[in-house]
Amino acid sequence: MSSAITSSRVSTTFPAIRLELWICLVLACAPLPTAVARAKLAGKVLDAAALSKVRTYCVDTSNLKGPVYPGDIPDPEASDVRELVTTERGPKGLLAMLPWKLEAGCSGPGVDAIVRFDFRAIVGGMMVGPVPPNSAPVEWPPPGQPQWRAELQVTDKASSRATYKAEGNPLDQRREPTAFTQAQLDHIQRRDAAYHALAALVSDVKTISKNP
Repeated sequence: MSSAITSSRVSTTFPAIRLELWICLVLACAPLPTAVARAKLAGKVLDAAALSKVRTYCVDTSNLKGPVYPGDIPDPEASDVRELVTTERGPKGLLAMLPWKLEAGCSGPGVDAIVRFDFRAIVGGMMVGPVPPNSAPVEWPPPGQPQWRAELQVTDKASSRATYKAEGNPLDQRREPTAFTQAQLDHIQRRDAAYHALAALVSDVKTISKNP
């Protein structure tokens, strides 16, 4: 009687153990989670499937703000983006590395995605240095002087959903105060920051195309 009960318990328990082993083997062979795969990306991919389907895109500057300083050029932020696009459309430019075709306008029916830039002025900096060696650390940008950060967003035109976001910061622009006016320094920083945000997009699109 007791032996029959014992053998019954063994026969019903063994398949459960074997099933657990199979589950462990399947999990061990499963691919890494998407979050791990995205850890190497420069920006934030919100919809990899939609981003991988983009073939044509446009750059929209209608959201950008007007002049900040008296005497600055009209639509300075939009001008900075247009200058960046013109420069990077060349054979060795960043836009030439995208597997997408740039369209002149966003109203055309053949546009898959819309790329927009936004700029934020960050006042006050962080302690960097010492530069040169043995000198005291300095704060960059100097107190009260803004540093511009560029935010890039790719939006699926059909659904109006954001599929990708990235940020770019300018290089450390250590120049004499008299070298540029504040408006000129703003243009340099915005174009530099937008370049780095665009570089992040190009890098991540390449990564996604290699690892769909």
